[in-house]
Amino acid sequence: MDDLGFVLLDTSPNLVDEWNRAFVEHNPTRDNFTFLQSKLEDLPEQYHSFDCIVSPANSYGRLDGGFDYFLSQAISPFGDLDAPTKIVQKVLYSKWKGFAPPGTCTLVPLKDTSCFPNPYSCRFIALCPTMHIPERVNWNKEIVYNCIWALLTEISTYNGSSQDKIHTVVMTGLATGVGSVPAERCAQQMALAIRDFYDALENPDKWSAMD
Repeated sequence: MDDLGFVLLDTSPNLVDEWNRAFVEHNPTRDNFTFLQSKLEDLPEQYHSFDCIVSPANSYGRLDGGFDYFLSQAISPFGDLDAPTKIVQKVLYSKWKGFAPPGTCTLVPLKDTSCFPNPYSCRFIALCPTMHIPERVNWNKEIVYNCIWALLTEISTYNGSSQDKIHTVVMTGLATGVGSVPAERCAQQMALAIRDFYDALENPDKWSAMD
């Protein structure tokens, strides 16, 4: 996982500031993370190619609102904005019978679909639903932590068994829009989950026998 890099982007300067603060406070691997105040379409050229993009969609995999709308715009073939939703929902049905519980992560391959190649050379969508349907989830104190842990687990498992590894991941804030999770809590939960996950990798004896 040492060669895995993340680009965290959001249009909210407050969230970007909170990311920087939280990762300095908690995350010993922060050199692997870049924080940008940017739209997906305005990413600087050096970040314009990535392997995986995280979708904070709902449990039914509809990529048609918030950040997911712009994700769909970015990778869809011309004239078919619903293509990413169709691809994601097919995988969700195979793995979850169509409903991915909030806090899980599902890697959705884009190769051999109508969404590949795309302008970003993106090969995977990582679906990390924070809610069943678009709604406030600020009552859920751990949803962001759970999504990040599930995301890192999925990527770690995939990279451990594949030659075509995921090296770069682009993602935005989780549940900070419709979900109404405060920027500070989102940033803290992301940084804590990453800190703890890397600790689990480095200390298997401890994490495989928790008391």
